[in-house]
Amino acid sequence: MTNSYTTGRSAQRWRQLALAALLATGATAAQAQTLNYGLGGAQNLAGTYTDLGTTGTVIATPNNDDANSAATPIGFSFSFNGTAFTDFVLNTNGYLKLGTVAPVAPYFSAGPQDFTAGPIQAAGQNNLLLPFNVDLTDATAAPAEFRTITTGTAPNRVCTIQWKNVKDKANTIGTQYDAFAFQVKLYETTNRVEFVYNTGAAGAGPDAFKYVNVGIKGSGSGAGQLVLWTKGSTGAWSTATPLAGDYTTGVGNAHNIRSTVRPDAGRTYRFSPAANNDAAVQAIYTLGKLPIPIAVPHTIQAVIRNVGLNALTNVGVTATTPAPNAYSSTKTIASLAVGASATVTFDPYTPTTATSQAVTVTLAGDDNTLNNVSTYQQLVNTTTFAYAQPGVAPASATSGIGFNTGSGILAVRYNTNAPRTATGVTVRLEDANSVGRTVYGVVTDAAGTIIGQSANYVVTTADLNTDHVFNFTTPAAIAAGDFYVGLAQTANATGYFPVGYQTENPSRPLATYSIPLAGGAPVDQVAGNLGTLMIEAITAAPASCTPPTAVTVTGTTANSATITFTGPSNATNYTVIYGATGFNPATGGTSVTATSSPFTITGLNSSTTYQFYIRTNCVAPDQSTLVGPFSFSTSCVAPIITAFPYTESFDGVAAGALPCGITVLDVNNDAKTWQVVASNPASGANSMRYSYNAASAADDWFFTPALFLRAGSRYQLQFKYRAFGFPEKLEVKHGATATPAGMTTTIFQNANITSSTYATTVAGTGAGQVNAITPTANGNVFIGFHAYSDADQFNLYVDDISIAQVTGTSAALDRAISVFPNPSTGVVTLEIRGANAKGAMQVEVINALGQRVHSEMVSDNAPNKMDLSNLAAGLYTLKVKSGNDFSIRQLVIQK
Repeated sequence: MTNSYTTGRSAQRWRQLALAALLATGATAAQAQTLNYGLGGAQNLAGTYTDLGTTGTVIATPNNDDANSAATPIGFSFSFNGTAFTDFVLNTNGYLKLGTVAPVAPYFSAGPQDFTAGPIQAAGQNNLLLPFNVDLTDATAAPAEFRTITTGTAPNRVCTIQWKNVKDKANTIGTQYDAFAFQVKLYETTNRVEFVYNTGAAGAGPDAFKYVNVGIKGSGSGAGQLVLWTKGSTGAWSTATPLAGDYTTGVGNAHNIRSTVRPDAGRTYRFSPAANNDAAVQAIYTLGKLPIPIAVPHTIQAVIRNVGLNALTNVGVTATTPAPNAYSSTKTIASLAVGASATVTFDPYTPTTATSQAVTVTLAGDDNTLNNVSTYQQLVNTTTFAYAQPGVAPASATSGIGFNTGSGILAVRYNTNAPRTATGVTVRLEDANSVGRTVYGVVTDAAGTIIGQSANYVVTTADLNTDHVFNFTTPAAIAAGDFYVGLAQTANATGYFPVGYQTENPSRPLATYSIPLAGGAPVDQVAGNLGTLMIEAITAAPASCTPPTAVTVTGTTANSATITFTGPSNATNYTVIYGATGFNPATGGTSVTATSSPFTITGLNSSTTYQFYIRTNCVAPDQSTLVGPFSFSTSCVAPIITAFPYTESFDGVAAGALPCGITVLDVNNDAKTWQVVASNPASGANSMRYSYNAASAADDWFFTPALFLRAGSRYQLQFKYRAFGFPEKLEVKHGATATPAGMTTTIFQNANITSSTYATTVAGTGAGQVNAITPTANGNVFIGFHAYSDADQFNLYVDDISIAQVTGTSAALDRAISVFPNPSTGVVTLEIRGANAKGAMQVEVINALGQRVHSEMVSDNAPNKMDLSNLAAGLYTLKVKSGNDFSIRQLVIQK
C-alpha cells in the first residue's frame, strides 16, 4: 500500500495507518527481555478504585513540585528486577523508585509533546515504577497529597501508594487532567505491580494531546528492560497496549492523554513477573458476526505465545462456545520455544442458532493462569459478515486507517459457501479530516473486480465515530467462495484516515487488503498489522436456487459410491464435494459435477470412510447452499501383505466388523464363531473373541490376509491369547488357502487354555511355543486360528497379532527372542528364553540410514524393558548378538 501514511512526530501521528504495525514492531523486542517482567504479564483490566481517605500514612515531601520523599517502607520484601526491596522513594511527578536512593533529575520528559530526556531515558535511573509520569503540581481546588498503607497479613500483604489531587502543568499546552488520583499497588509473594486510576476531572485545557510516561523500568533503557503502555490520545484507556521497549524506538505514541478522554474509575494496568512455564492467548481469529448457514463450517484460530522463561511442550489449547451453539475443540502444541508464537487451528465449527455469544480460548494450567483465557464477542446471525467484535469500542475514538492523501479501496475478505446477494457494506467512519471527503462502499469478486458499489457519499461531522451503511445501487450477485467489501477513498490534498479499527495484535492474515480504486488484484496488508477493520458485509439470499433434498447413498463398491437426491426444477447441474471425514468443504475436498440423480462418485480408495456435501447449480451464478455432510464407506479389497512386521490389533474397525482381509469361517454352522468385540482387549479397544456353544464343540477359524513370504527367510508369528477360566483349545496353522483344508502346517497348539490373563506367545519348537515359518518358495501364505474347544466352555480371546521377518545366524536364537508390542510408541519388551547365552547379550537398534541409535546389554531367560521413546516414529532394525551369533528383526515405532 503506497501513500498510506506520513512520517514525523506531528500532532496527527496517532491517526496514521502504520500505528498498529509500529506497535507490533515494539512487541517483538520482548523476546530479548531480561527484566523479570514481560509483555505476557502485562494486562489492561477494568476494576474498582478505592480511595485511601485518611487511612495509612501521609508521605511527606519538601513541596509538591519536583520533589522526592524520604525512603518509605513497603512493609515487606518486594522482589523486582532480581533484587529484594523493602523501601521506595516517591517523586511528586507520578513515579517512584524502589530502594532507598532518591531519583534525580530529569523528573519528567523534555516537553509536553516530547517523550525524550525523561526518567525512562535517563542513565542510572533504575528500578522505576511510573504510573503517570509527567510534570505534575497541585490540583486547582486542593493541594496534592501522597499517602501509603500496607494491608493484609503475611504472606499476602499489599502496599498501596497513592497520588491524589494532582494535575498536569499547563506548560505550552493547557492542563488536561485536574483533581486526578492514581495508585501503585505492590503485592507480597507474587511480586505483582498494579497501576490503578480514578477518573479525575477535565483540566482547563484547551483539549490537546500530551505525552505521559507509563510503565516500569529495570536496569536501564536497553532492550528487555522496559515494559511501557502506549495509546493514542483519542483512544480509550481500555485500548492501551503494552510495549517492550522505549517510546523513542519508533512506536509513535507514548501513553497519550487529552482532557476529553479520561480513565474509567478503577482502570488497572497490571504487571506480573514472568513465570517459568507460561503460555498466553495472544489473539483469537474468528468472525465477530458469523452468518449461518452461509459461513459454516467456520474455522476458529488462536495465536498462543510462550511468554515464560522455559520452552514448553504439549501445550493444550481449547476453543469453546456456549449453548445453544455448544462447541468444544482441543488441540495440542507439541513444542513452543521461549518467545515463540504458534497459530492453532481448531476443528470446523457449525453453529445453527442465531444468538449473541462469546468464543472462549483456554490454555491448560501453567505457572501463570492470568493470561490463559481470552474471549471474542460473536453475533451468530443470518445475513452479515464482520471481523470486528460487536459492542467492542474501536482502538481510537476519533482516528482511523486510510490512504492519507492517496486513493484506493481498503477492503476485507470474506467467504460464503453459497451464492449470495450483497446489498451493502457497513463501515465505522473516523477522523475529523474525513469530513467533507468523498467515499463510497464497494463489493468485488475473488479477483478484485468491482461487481457492486454505492453512490458517492460526502462524510459529515455527524458520521464520525458511527457505523454508516453504504447501500449498493444495485444488489450484487456474489458466487460461492471469496469476495471483498470495503470503503473506496478518493484522493485529497489533505490526508485523511476514515476507517475505524479494533486492536488485534498480531493481525490475522488473509483478512485485510488494499485494492486499486478502479478494482484489481487484492494485496494482503497483514504486514502492516493494522488491527481489525470495522467493515461489515451485508448479504441476502439469492433469488431462487434450492439445495437438493432426500440425499442418500444407495450403494458402494471398493472404489465408488452411488448417491441419489431430489433437486429443484430450475437446476442445471449439481456440485458434489467429497473428502475425508471432518474436511472443510470451503477449503478442501474434491469437487465433481453431477448432471442428474443417481450419480456415482468414482476413483475412491477401498476400506475408507468419506463425507460429502452437495449443492444445486442454477443459471449462473445462482447456486444453493451446501447441504451435508453425508457419510459412506467403501468396501474392502483384501490386501496381500508384503511389508513386515504385519500387525493386527482389531482396533481399526468398529465392534462387529472385520478388518479388511480378515475372514471368518463357522465350520460347524452353529452361529457361534469369531468376531471383533469391544471387550477384554489386550490393548486398545477391541479384541477377537470366539463365543462358546452350550451344545456343540467349537470348529471355528479366522484367517489372516494373504502374506507374501519369500523362500530363504524365516517369519515369526506372535500373538496374545486368554480364556475365561474354562478350558479352551486353540491351534494355529498356515497354508496356501484360507480354508481348513488349505491349512497344512501346525505352528502352535494349546489344548488347555484356562487363564483369564493374556499370555504372549513365545517363539520356539516346544509345547505351547510358536514355530517359525520357513517357506521353500515365494508365494502367498495364510495363517489360520482354529478354536476347537469342547462344548459348553466359555469365551476364547486373541489380540495383538504380529508377524515379523526374522534373519540371523542362529535359528535357536531366533526362536528364543520375542519383541512386544510391535509396533509400539517406543517402550518395548525384549523377552529372551532359552538362548543358552554364556553371559550378557548385546542389543542394537539401527535406523533407516544405517546409524546405530540405541545399544544396551540384555539378559537371557528374562524380559528386558527397553525405552526407545526418544526415537522418532519410523522403521528400525533390532539386532540381538550372543557371542558370534545374531538375530535381526524389524521394529516399528509409532507416535
